[in-house]
Amino acid sequence: MLLCKQEEAGIQLNADQVDWKDDTDDESDDQELEAHYMYMAKLQ
Repeated sequence: MLLCKQEEAGIQLNADQVDWKDDTDDESDDQELEAHYMYMAKLQ
């Protein structure tokens, strides 16, 4: 969350911070997609 606030404030992130932020963003997207598929499977 701190990295997001730094980015919003216009503070330049270093390459490691950008990579980490991208990885965690992907992880939350994956979890959200998995939850959606599990929900849809339960409906069937």
